[in-house]
Amino acid sequence: MKPANTNKSSARKIWLAALLGFGAGVLGGAAYLLLDGEYLFNIPLWSRVVFYPGFFAGEQAYSSWHLRAEASKVVGVLAVGLAYALIAALARWIWITVKRRRNNHFQNDNPNSSQL
Repeated sequence: MKPANTNKSSARKIWLAALLGFGAGVLGGAAYLLLDGEYLFNIPLWSRVVFYPGFFAGEQAYSSWHLRAEASKVVGVLAVGLAYALIAALARWIWITVKRRRNNHFQNDNPNSSQL
């Protein structure tokens, strides 16, 4: 039988993955800006891919909401953090789901396992 707190444990693991993803995204975005990674027109391809949510959200905040450049950069860094949190939580959820299905499949196929 499965323990009663399996869903709570899974939810905690997903939230932890989201928190770690958010931290990694914010840390990466902030490091990119602090190391003078911003280029006006000559943005390297790797950073366009990795920090796309930040560039998009920062540009929208600057042009649509008329925020100052510094505030737009903060919006961009937070957007990268949220995007990475979503990716990490989704990846963890998929991992947990696949692991559960695999365990259930192997338990059902094992003729030596006792069925209650």
